[in-house]
Amino acid sequence: MEKLKKELELSRITLGTMRFSDKGLTETQVIQLLEESWEAGITSHHSSSEYSSYELYTKALQKSSIRNNVKHLVKISSPHFEDDTFSGKILEERVDAQLKTLQIDCIDVLQWLVRSKPINDADRLRTLQDKKEEIKEILTSLKQKGKIKSVFSFPYSVPFATEVIKFPEVDGIISYLNKEELDYVPFATNNPFIAIRPLFAGKLVKDVANIDETIAEQLAFVENHANVISTIVGINSTEQVKTYKKYLS
Repeated sequence: MEKLKKELELSRITLGTMRFSDKGLTETQVIQLLEESWEAGITSHHSSSEYSSYELYTKALQKSSIRNNVKHLVKISSPHFEDDTFSGKILEERVDAQLKTLQIDCIDVLQWLVRSKPINDADRLRTLQDKKEEIKEILTSLKQKGKIKSVFSFPYSVPFATEVIKFPEVDGIISYLNKEELDYVPFATNNPFIAIRPLFAGKLVKDVANIDETIAEQLAFVENHANVISTIVGINSTEQVKTYKKYLS
């Protein structure tokens, strides 16, 4: 755990880029947000081509002064909803596409999703079993080629998390963790873990008297789990950056 944490060097809070479009931010505003977040100690970014904010984020990133120093957590699925089955070739193509768009040589954390249509454990667990060797081979290959540093599975369910973490090539779990969503506490305690949605989609800070204090309390709850490496937080204003800067200082 400590070795992986040292290798990845993620910031305690990772900037979630998915909500940049919510407030109609301009490219200039996003650049400012990225740079102020960096100054606050938030040096890791979480992104996905699935997000409506992706183009805005990638363009702003390339014009920012921090573009060469960011640690990248990138969400990629294989198989995706419309895919018939898992394909190592397709996964590598999707990784390559992200490397090209982000203009980086290596993804620090590949957030890997195994999907089905509709999402169900029977099909997804069957993918793990039937494609086991191909999965192991491509994840190993991507690491050996230097295209990714680590693989964290977003499992959708505890049964899937239980099985996927058995793969030596999978370094950890990335999933929801907050005072209302506790299903993954055992993984955050026993396996390398990256937390998502620490504020329960904002519900845990709604109508509170002191928002800075409440956010600090919620983040501390997440970080108190032994193996949490970083916590992804959606940020879309410089005012929010100030709140997280207080927590990190």
